Amino acid sequence: MQKFVNSLKNNLKIALLTGGPSLERGISLNSARSVLDHLGDENIEIIPIYFDHKKRAYKISKAQLYSNNPSDFDFKLAQHRTPLSAKSLIKLLKKTDTVFPAMHGPFGEDGQIQAFLEKNKIPFIGSSSRSCKMAFDKYEANKNIKAKGFFTLPSALLKIYSKDNKKIMMIFSKNIKCIEPS
Repeated sequence: MQKFVNSLKNNLKIALLTGGPSLERGISLNSARSVLDHLGDENIEIIPIYFDHKKRAYKISKAQLYSNNPSDFDFKLAQHRTPLSAKSLIKLLKKTDTVFPAMHGPFGEDGQIQAFLEKNKIPFIGSSSRSCKMAFDKYEANKNIKAKGFFTLPSALLKIYSKDNKKIMMIFSKNIKCIEPS
């Protein structure tokens, strides 16, 4: 905490994590651009770090963050850059005051990147790995919340290759109570 307070007197260094193995890499890039647009100023140094579809980390420039889509990133980085080793990534992240994960989907929201940061004692913005893991599967999270006595909306789990989906929807629609407008 003292490191963070001292950094406020000087420049604040924030590592901005983006990309990742998820098909939501493009959304992650948009989120990272938004963070950069709204958080960056002369007293805040933002260091973008892009993870490709194989979870390899690359330190990129702010200009690179704005210039490409995920396919371009992966292609260009593989041709012109060497990914950071785990040791180099940890060293880089420990030189910052905090990490801002702006990744979506698996690896970014399911607790994996948070667990990596926790394991290496790197401060970050957001929920703990345990909380992320508990909330990532929306159906299971809904069941857990309901089991603790909180109100939840009715839900049903349909699986893409299940032959029971029609039956599940019939039971679901019979059990759901609609509120008629007055």
